[in-house]
Parts: sequence; C-alpha cells; structure tokens
Amino acid sequence: MFEISKYKKSNVKLSIRLPENINDTLKKIAKGENMSFNNVLVSCVQYAIDNIDLDKYKDIKLDDNEDKNN
Repeated sequence: MFEISKYKKSNVKLSIRLPENINDTLKKIAKGENMSFNNVLVSCVQYAIDNIDLDKYKDIKLDDNEDKNN
C-alpha cells in the first residue's frame, strides 16, 4: 500500500520537468497531507522503485565521471 513518508535525508538537489497535471496532483496531495511537495514526490518515486523488477538493471554500472544528478 502506498504511504507518504517524511524524508529527512533527501540531499541530492536536482531540477526536473513534470507535466502540469502531475505537478498539480502532487501539490494537491502535499496540501491534503500537510507535507512538502518534495516528500510527496520522493514517496511516489520510492513506491515506483519498490514495485518494479530491478533485476534487469543489476548489471548496469554508473561511470565515476557520470553526473549523478542525471
């Protein structure tokens, strides 16, 4: 079940572009749950990661030079 959690260790800063309808929905959820937009977004991303088969990505290596924000 999906639950919105408070994340205190979100320390990577990045810029993203969202479709307007997703942005509006996330803002409504944040307001309704009395949480930050960031907490709602991180909770959604964590839920998606928890519910996807990550086995097909296990052998992918990130380069040391790769920008970790992308």
